Amino acid sequence: MKINLLLGAALVLFSAAAFAQDSLKGNAQTGKDLFVAKGCYSCHGFVGQGSREGPRLMPALPYPAFVAQLRTPRTIMPPYTATLVNDQQAADIHAYLESQPKPPDPKSIKLLQ
Repeated sequence: MKINLLLGAALVLFSAAAFAQDSLKGNAQTGKDLFVAKGCYSCHGFVGQGSREGPRLMPALPYPAFVAQLRTPRTIMPPYTATLVNDQQAADIHAYLESQPKPPDPKSIKLLQ
């Protein structure tokens, strides 16, 4: 019974996040400003590269997973509820993370050959 309830709640959360992404268009420049203003950089680095305090955010998670982690983090990250980071701001931050260059393919790095 509890598992069904949890699965149902997760489905609603992910469906709502997917719907929000469909209706919201993120702005990467606004997202960059929010990434700094909301303090994300202090744990994840200025471009989401990660640090001792927070994991790497690149490549960016799919939007529904990003929002789920933002709202109900799995580790020590504080939850960023909709009152702290609204849905539009989340879409903007996600757009910023997606705008970052993708890391190179390890096969293309000569030292790793």
